[in-house]
Amino acid sequence: MPKQKKSPLQRGLEGKHTDLVNQYREILPNFIIIGAAKSATTTLTTILPKHPDIFISKPKEPKFFGRNYKKGWTWYASRFEEGKDFLLRGEGSTMYTCKMKKFLQTPKLMHRYLPNLKLIYIVRNPLDRIVSQWRHFRGRHPECPDFKEIIRDRHMRRLILGCSMYYERLSKFREFYPDEQIHCMTFEDLLTGPERSLQETLKFLGVEPEVKHMLDQNGQIPRENEAGAKGRGQVEKPKWGTKLKKKVLRRIQPDAEQMLAYMGKPLNYWDL
Repeated sequence: MPKQKKSPLQRGLEGKHTDLVNQYREILPNFIIIGAAKSATTTLTTILPKHPDIFISKPKEPKFFGRNYKKGWTWYASRFEEGKDFLLRGEGSTMYTCKMKKFLQTPKLMHRYLPNLKLIYIVRNPLDRIVSQWRHFRGRHPECPDFKEIIRDRHMRRLILGCSMYYERLSKFREFYPDEQIHCMTFEDLLTGPERSLQETLKFLGVEPEVKHMLDQNGQIPRENEAGAKGRGQVEKPKWGTKLKKKVLRRIQPDAEQMLAYMGKPLNYWDL
């Protein structure tokens, strides 16, 4: 019986692509925004390139370390070709912290070839994030189950609740990357104190923390996300039923408290 051919992902996990990666080392990303989805990642990838030392890939979410690994390193490197003269090059594929099968090996694969990466993880009140993501999917896919089914429907539970298990998802990356290479921030801090939040992020990345030109005339952050708003805008914001909220909190609250403790935030930082 002929030996089954290994997939590009399997070969990648075995380190078979090292020589190829080394050819592109000088233009590959040195930081990645790994999530969380619906937590202002689009805002970050829009405003960070306003800094003269920062380039963001085109598209901003190549989803390479998972679904698109089969496209190869030449394809991935080409996403950063225009940024070859920048000090920092980054991307923002939020799927890297989801629980979908195609991305379960993301941390290991990423570290295999880019061990010196700096990772940014932005999170928000998990209940708000769940609502936002459900509206996003419902707007784009009308057949998406009703909001009340987010626990009973296996796919929705994995996709939407799974992305709100912040500490669990981050822990997968911490198995490979030290905390010194990870910067966690919150959606809420970015909105209420954008100058300080961005300065901390830029200091972590190692560039001049000058942010005035990244904000609007009122010192605030533009929150435009046309792609996300296009889906959400067509769907009425659902209300949390008492029973549903209790069931969801039973699953996510312990994780949320672990994440808040890790970030040095009070456990009542989010109104859960």
